Amino acid sequence: MKPSEANEVLDALEDESGNVKRAARQLSGEAADIFFHPPADTAEESAHNTGFQPSKIVKTLIFSAEHRHVAVLCPGDTSVSEPKLSNHVGSSVELASPEEVTDMTGYIVGGVAPFDLDIPVLADEQVMGRDEVKPSAGSRCAGVSLSPELLVEVTDAEVADISR
Repeated sequence: MKPSEANEVLDALEDESGNVKRAARQLSGEAADIFFHPPADTAEESAHNTGFQPSKIVKTLIFSAEHRHVAVLCPGDTSVSEPKLSNHVGSSVELASPEEVTDMTGYIVGGVAPFDLDIPVLADEQVMGRDEVKPSAGSRCAGVSLSPELLVEVTDAEVADISR
């Protein structure tokens, strides 16, 4: 990592370190590794900054659905099908605003981790087809490597067909 990238990581972590600790607490004792990379706001930037295939990166997206929210875990190389998600949850859905995301999860958009959430979690079935997945660890510059089975277990996610 170049010194300028290291400074970006340290600056981001200054504000987001509590969230990385939160993810690390939930993963303590599990077969998971936390890694750091230059800040990324999107799955594409994360893939570029880490060298990981976009299909292994897992986005955690928060949707509003009739008086409740749901977190959706989706591979970085695809997107959520709102009609499929609506059908699955039984109501219309829309992507939550950045303010709603922070209010509901404590995380910021670009660094939403699927860990320690007080809302239901759905994992797209494509996540399960990977040998290893890499969701955020609560920061735009921290991620986690773990098996999809462990991801579903520690997040208590329901697996469903909800991507395009």
